Amino acid sequence: MNPEAGTNATAKLLEAVGPSGAAIIAVIALGSVVALAIFLTRLWTLRGRAILPRALVITVRDLVLREQVAEAMTVCRTDESPLGRVFLAGLRQAGRRRETVKEIVQEVGRHEAQLLLRGLGPLEVVAVVSPLLGLLGTVWGMIDVFRAISVHGVGDAGALAGGIGTALYTTFAGLLVAIPARVAHSYLLSRTDRLVLAMEERALEMVDLVAAGDGATPAA
Repeated sequence: MNPEAGTNATAKLLEAVGPSGAAIIAVIALGSVVALAIFLTRLWTLRGRAILPRALVITVRDLVLREQVAEAMTVCRTDESPLGRVFLAGLRQAGRRRETVKEIVQEVGRHEAQLLLRGLGPLEVVAVVSPLLGLLGTVWGMIDVFRAISVHGVGDAGALAGGIGTALYTTFAGLLVAIPARVAHSYLLSRTDRLVLAMEERALEMVDLVAAGDGATPAA
């Protein structure tokens, strides 16, 4: 790509949107970078094998069925997944009434679910604020248009172009960022809900194994 051509294109764009429009677009662009970083980070964090490791489920279940609760707790302590922490909370209550074990497990599970939702708030803010910034640019541009009309009249197209450019480009930029950010937020939220539901199912299976009357022995 010709650097001079790129510079000329940037200059023309800045001329079209004006200083105020360029500032608003810069803020929207910054929001898009933040949204992309959050999306990629959370997408990596919300991997199924990182949240619900199958090997952990099989190992802990086998140890509990063999009444080796202490060994199962050791396995959970060395596991860094949310499910490992939920399992550990249930194993610590092994031998107690099912309602008691279930309550403890659900409390820990709610905490882990909140941790999985981290980062979705800022992503939603970007999705909501970006079109509002675009609307701000639209209003600002229309103010410039009316100001130009009051000074030059409606016959001077050049005087009106700056305000119209600000209105159109900022609105376009806001929507261009807001739509993908909203889709990304909805996808991550849906993915989190599915993982939390699966974690709850695994946790309830563990509750049935370790609660009193299910053949488990109390932890030491």
